Amino acid sequence: MDPRPVRTMFCLPYAGGGAGAYTGLLRELADLTVVPVQLPGRENRIAEPPAFTIAEVADEVAAATDEPYALYGHSMGARLAFEVVRELRRRGLPAPSRLYVGGAHPPDRRVPLAAAVDLPDDAFIDQLIRRSGALSELKHVAELRELMMPVLRSDFAWIKNYVFAPEPAIGCPIVAFTGVDDGEVGAAEMLGWARHTNAGFRLRTLRGGHLFVKDRPAELAALIAADLAGKRPLPEPDELHLWLGRPADHTTVLRHYTGRATVATSHTNDLTLLAAIAPSHADGPGHAEGPGHAEGPDDADNPGHTNGPTHQNGPGHTDGPTHANGPIHANDPSRRDGASHANGLGLANGAGPAVGAGHEAGAGARVRVGVSILRGLDLEGPDGGLAELSEDEREQIEDAAEEDRRWLAVRAVAAKRALMAADGRRTDPAVVGFPDLTDPGPWHAQCGPELDRLARWQVVHLPLHTSRGEALGAVAVPHDRVRLRFDIPAEQAG
Repeated sequence: MDPRPVRTMFCLPYAGGGAGAYTGLLRELADLTVVPVQLPGRENRIAEPPAFTIAEVADEVAAATDEPYALYGHSMGARLAFEVVRELRRRGLPAPSRLYVGGAHPPDRRVPLAAAVDLPDDAFIDQLIRRSGALSELKHVAELRELMMPVLRSDFAWIKNYVFAPEPAIGCPIVAFTGVDDGEVGAAEMLGWARHTNAGFRLRTLRGGHLFVKDRPAELAALIAADLAGKRPLPEPDELHLWLGRPADHTTVLRHYTGRATVATSHTNDLTLLAAIAPSHADGPGHAEGPGHAEGPDDADNPGHTNGPTHQNGPGHTDGPTHANGPIHANDPSRRDGASHANGLGLANGAGPAVGAGHEAGAGARVRVGVSILRGLDLEGPDGGLAELSEDEREQIEDAAEEDRRWLAVRAVAAKRALMAADGRRTDPAVVGFPDLTDPGPWHAQCGPELDRLARWQVVHLPLHTSRGEALGAVAVPHDRVRLRFDIPAEQAG
């Protein structure tokens, strides 16, 4: 990868959009030359037929590839930018330093909204407004409708007719963005882009819906600038940081967060999934002991806390707290004094006062996070790995089609382990259940009133695509809405 700084970023628009969609980024990224590529049939090219080819768009970029550059594509533009990178590779030209993709299904997946192009105008427009944030004026302003319909139908026809051709993964990092309120392309879908690079993958979620590139340019610009500068900020209060990599490498990541964030880790053979959230008031940056401190009066109030290391390694192993003050063990660099491991479940970082049944934690209570990673093969043994599930969950799996049972079991066990870790292993997992294992989520536990403290967490599933195969992550976080920041190093992506 060229070590010189990126000076230019080419931007490709979403369906129906033009170069004007990037006015905000032009304003906010003053230190970067932002070059919106104007496709035919829109804005100053409105008189041209609204059709384009990959080769034509690649021509717009090719002349600038002798200097470090980046590509950003939003929605349709992301798929187009991906194909431009592959076209430039076929021409023997340098790859971009970054491929930024926003609000877009991975290229090997179909785009559900594209089917709407076959609907009559009124129904087509209604789908675009409701699902992708298109201008509501398209319904009522005849002049705007007449102007926009040809390019919208042309762009969505291109998306619908697009056929992914398998090729080697691209050799530049992919950084994906999605809006928290985007109901069309969420974080789980965006994680699929990790399959298409061998140079590292990152996911960032930001406030806003599908068209955050137009509606929240300052936030997007800040994320792009931080990425190009190599900055590694700490989690904000509504943010969850995740890292997926080799167990031998995660100690360096732990050091970045230790004493400044609440951290939990989970391991499965050759992969480690690490989660970090902002500490609560009791564990703020000025707190002398840092999150997860093993000693002090809080420990006596936490029946799930185990002083001293007790390990039971194995697939799906979930670590306990990362302690700010404990020295790293010479024989196990991933473990610190006071970490707790038992039964494949661990105490999530931040040992604090127990949350009693039937009431919420006080304002000074410490925040926890639980994390779990599993592969399908991890659920082996005489009980098929289902001992942790409730009777209702086992019945859901038994009633499912045979080809779906392993998938449902992995989802249920991963979620259960993450939730139990977040709660400090104070509960028999079999007495807690998730009512619908097919629900895409986020999930909330179903349990009796004596365990209503578990309702404070939501569990998010994360399909993980790595060079070592497919896995499933689950994270239990104490937020109703959470922004993700997910990093997968180059050796794991692809």
